Amino acid sequence: MKKFIMVSPYQPPDKLQSGIYKAVDNDKLQYDKPTAFPVIPLIHGYAEPGEEIEVIAVVCRYANATDNLKRFKDELEDLCKEMHLNCHVEPLNIDYSNDLDTLLDLFGQLIECTSDDDTLYACISYGTKPMPLVLTMALQFGHRIHSNVCFGCVAYGIKDFLSNEMHIYDITSLLYMDEIVRIMADQKVSDPVDKIKALLK
Repeated sequence: MKKFIMVSPYQPPDKLQSGIYKAVDNDKLQYDKPTAFPVIPLIHGYAEPGEEIEVIAVVCRYANATDNLKRFKDELEDLCKEMHLNCHVEPLNIDYSNDLDTLLDLFGQLIECTSDDDTLYACISYGTKPMPLVLTMALQFGHRIHSNVCFGCVAYGIKDFLSNEMHIYDITSLLYMDEIVRIMADQKVSDPVDKIKALLK
């Protein structure tokens, strides 16, 4: 199943702005309707009409995150009607904290959501700074532990406060680069730095 991981934003709802995210380097992420949630263009680009998908929503126990999840669900419902998607939202509730126990709790909840034959997607636009590390660790866990699990796309949406433009980036290659580095290290590849530089070119 295609599973999309996202974090419900912490911003006050009146500060969470909608806009059209311009896709950078991946046309599948172009979505020509305003949204406050970059995961919406991600779902639009990668879910197939009529398909069943799951959205795994990380929600901290904090009023803004709870309120913003309701707003996200409204946008998602509209998209699902448009694309005839059968979508289930699985909330993962965590404490409003950056301590290690909270982050490990999040990781534990995330890995419970992955299974064989999944295609995993993630939006790392929102949440605290350590959260993208936890999300990518969970993606790597799913890929390495389960059978026939692959990465679909990892997206990052941002607003440029100088130009007021909103952009969405496909950063999936960074996950693959991490995997390549691990394999090279395990196999004691000669001149790994030169080989990685060649790949980057």
